[in-house]
Amino acid sequence: MARVSSIITNFRAGEISPKLEGRIDLQKYNEAAQTLNNMLVYPSGGVTRRPGTFFAGRSKDGGKVRLMNFEFSDEQAYVLEMGANYIRFYKDGGLLTEATKTITAITKANPAVVTSNGHGFSNGDRVFIKSVAGMTELNNQEFTVANTATNTFELSGVNSTGFTTYSSGGTAGKIVEVTTTYSATEVFELNHTQSADVVYLAHKSHEPAKLTRTTATSFTIGDIDFVDGPYLDENDTTTTLYASAQTGSGITITASADLFTSADVGRYIRFREVLEVHYDEWEASKSYANNVKVRFNGHVYKHTTGSTQTSGNTPPVHLEGSEVYGALTWTYQHDANGYVVITGFTNATSVTATVKTNAIGISTLPEHTVGSSNATKLWSLGAFNGDQGFPRAVGFYEQRLYFAGTTGQPQTIFGSVSADFENHTPGILDDDAVNLTIASDSVNVIRHLLPARFLQILTTSSEFTLSGGTGSQPVTPTNVNVLRETTFGTSDIRPVRAGNSTILIQKGQEKVKEITFNLDTDGLLGIDLTILADHIPRGGLTDMVWQQEPELILWFVHSDGRLVGLTYDRANAAVGWHDHAIGGSGIVESITAIPSGAEDQVYISVKRTIDGSTVRHIEFIKTIEFGDDVADAFFVDSGLTYDSTATSTITGLNHLEGQVVSILADGATHPDRTVSGGAITLDRTASKVHVGYSYSSTVETLRLEAGADDGVAQGKIKRIHGVTARFFNTVGAELGPDTDNLDRLPFRDSSMAMNKAVPLFTGDKEIYFPSGYETDARVVVRQSQPLPMTVLAIMRRSNTFDA
Repeated sequence: MARVSSIITNFRAGEISPKLEGRIDLQKYNEAAQTLNNMLVYPSGGVTRRPGTFFAGRSKDGGKVRLMNFEFSDEQAYVLEMGANYIRFYKDGGLLTEATKTITAITKANPAVVTSNGHGFSNGDRVFIKSVAGMTELNNQEFTVANTATNTFELSGVNSTGFTTYSSGGTAGKIVEVTTTYSATEVFELNHTQSADVVYLAHKSHEPAKLTRTTATSFTIGDIDFVDGPYLDENDTTTTLYASAQTGSGITITASADLFTSADVGRYIRFREVLEVHYDEWEASKSYANNVKVRFNGHVYKHTTGSTQTSGNTPPVHLEGSEVYGALTWTYQHDANGYVVITGFTNATSVTATVKTNAIGISTLPEHTVGSSNATKLWSLGAFNGDQGFPRAVGFYEQRLYFAGTTGQPQTIFGSVSADFENHTPGILDDDAVNLTIASDSVNVIRHLLPARFLQILTTSSEFTLSGGTGSQPVTPTNVNVLRETTFGTSDIRPVRAGNSTILIQKGQEKVKEITFNLDTDGLLGIDLTILADHIPRGGLTDMVWQQEPELILWFVHSDGRLVGLTYDRANAAVGWHDHAIGGSGIVESITAIPSGAEDQVYISVKRTIDGSTVRHIEFIKTIEFGDDVADAFFVDSGLTYDSTATSTITGLNHLEGQVVSILADGATHPDRTVSGGAITLDRTASKVHVGYSYSSTVETLRLEAGADDGVAQGKIKRIHGVTARFFNTVGAELGPDTDNLDRLPFRDSSMAMNKAVPLFTGDKEIYFPSGYETDARVVVRQSQPLPMTVLAIMRRSNTFDA
C-alpha cells in the first residue's frame, strides 16, 4: 500500500462541501495519510474511494494488448486495442461494430446456428452478440462466423445444446478491425501523434505509418508514401549513380561501387543536376533554333516549334506537356531534381526502381543522370530504410510533422514541409523541410518528440528543446536552434503533457520527472515527483496517462500489475501518490484515457485467469460523481450493471465464469455469489444490480505528532482514546488502530426502513477508540463493501506521555 506525502493528503476540517475546498491544518490536527490503497486524493482536500471498473470487452483471443487513445473530437473518441497484427476499437464503453443485424432465431445445436435475415457476414468475421432473450449465454460475447448463408450463419465452435432456449431479440454486429504488421511486443514500442482523423505511428523496425478514420465506424492503416524525402546528406564520395531511363517503373539504377543491400527495397534515391552547367537561361527577344533547351526558374524546356523563332517577353512556366508562348512552343522536360523508390535488389551495384512524382506533380529525372555517360556524384539516399532503419519518434510542432531517432542517425530530426506533413522536399526556403542533427558530447538516441512552448526532444540521456532562432520565430531550415535543458534521460514510455508541464518516466523507469519552464533560468527545470513516495515506483513503471477531468490525476501501470495514481495539481501545490490493487487479483498491463462527457474515461487492460484460461479484460474506471442515490454507486471491478425489471436472476456474466463476485442490489449489499453458466441467483429481486469483483479501500494515518511538552512526540508513548471521522456521501466503513482490529461503524439507525438501502451519509461519526499504549498511534479506515466512502477528516483525541 502507498505511503503518501502530507503536501496533499491532509484532510479537510472545515465546512463539508461536495467541492472539498481547503485542507486541514497539519500543525493542528496532524492527520496526513501514511497509506492510501484504492483511495483517490482530491487536490482540494479529502480522499475518496476509487470507483470500480466496468467491463467493456475482452481482447481478441485473450492476447496481450496495448491501449491507445484516438480523439477525433469530444464526441468521437475511441480507445484502440492494439494486439498482435491487429487493431480494434472501443467507443461508448464497448467494442465498436458496424451496423448491427437483428437476430430472429438461434438453434440449440452443435454448432449453434443464428438466423438473421440479410446479415451480410462472411466466413471468418468476428461478431459481437448482445441483448438476446432466452439464450442469454451468448450475450456480451464475440464469436467467429462460419458456414454463412443468405439468412443464417454458424457460431464457430459453439455448442448450444445445453443453453437456455432462445425466445426473442438480440443483435449481432461485425467488429471493426484493421490488420497491421506490428507484433504483440512491438505495439508497446510504438510512438504516435495525431492530427484530426489521422494518427501517425513510428517504430524503429517499421516504415512510418498512419491510421486514418474514414467514417465513424471505418478505419484504414498503411505506410506513409512520403513526398520527396527525407534524405541523408548528399553524397561526398567518388561513387557515381546513373538511371536507365528518365521516367517509369522497372528502371535500373547502377552504382560505380558496392552501395546497395536487399534492405534498401523501399528506400528513396534523389538525383540532382546542376542546370547552369548544361542549359542557358531563357531570355526575352532571343532567336531560338528548334530543339534547343533552356532553363527558367529551376525548370528545363525544349523548343519544339519546328523552326527557328524569336521569343517574346513571357517565359515558359508550365510543368507538363507543351504550351505556346508567342511564336514559340516550349515543351517541359524536367527539373533540377528527381527521385526514385527502390523496388527490387539485384546486387550491390544494381537495383530496380520507380520514378516518383514530386510535390509539384513532376515524375521525371534530370536528363544528365540517365545513361552511363551521365553517371553523377550528385545523389542522396533516403534517410529511412536500408542501413538507416526507421524513426522511433514522431510529433507535431508549428505545422510540421517531425520524425527522429533512426538507427543510422539516432540524433537527427526530420521535419516536414510546413503544413504538408508527408512532404520532405529539401531546400532553404522558410517552408522547406527541416533536417538537423543534435551536436552533443554523447550519443543521445531520440525517443520522443513532444510539442510545448518549444519542441521538446527527449533522449536516452538528455532533454533538448528545438525552436526557431531566439525562440520567438517559427522554425525554418536556416534558423533551427537546439538547446540541451536537462540530463535525466527518458524511458520508452511516452511522456505526457499535464497542465503546462511535461511528465516523463526516467530511463530506469523508477523515477517520474516533472519538466517545466522556469523563469529564473529561462529554461526547463526537472523536479523529481517520486521523492514524495519513492517506494511506489520501485520495480518499474510501464505505462502512463493523464486524466484531466474531474480531478487532475496521472495514472501509471506498475511492472507488477498494480495501478498507481498521482494526484497532480501543481498550481495549487497539491501532489500526492495513491496505490490501487485491482479486484480479482487483476494484473494491469496497459492504460489510456479519452474524453467522455464531464469526466475523462480511463481504460485499462487487465490480465485475468477465467475458467482456467488467461484472458485480458478491457475495463474503464467509472465516474467519481455518481449522484445522490446509493443505488447508482459502482464499486466493483470488471463489473456489469443490470438495470431493468426486478429479477432474481442476473445473466450475461460470462466474462466472470467461475468467479466469486460482490453484489450491490438496489443500493444494498448482497451476499457474494459464484458465477455459473454466466449467471447468478439473488436472494431477493432487484431492479438495479451491480456485479463484479470486490476490492478494499484503506486509509491509514501517519504516526501521531502531537501532545509532547519537551520536544517532538515521535518515539514517545501515546494512546488514542477517541476519534471523530468526517465523511461525505458515505455508506459503510470500518475504523480501528490497524487492519486486524477494525470495528464497523453504524450507518443505519432506527428511523430507517429495514427493507430499504441505507442512504448516503454526510457528517461526523464519533467513535470510542480502544487502542493501547504505543509509539505510533495510527488510525485506519477501510471500506470493503461495494459502497462509496469519502473521508474529509480524521480527528484524534489522544495523550502523549513525555516521561
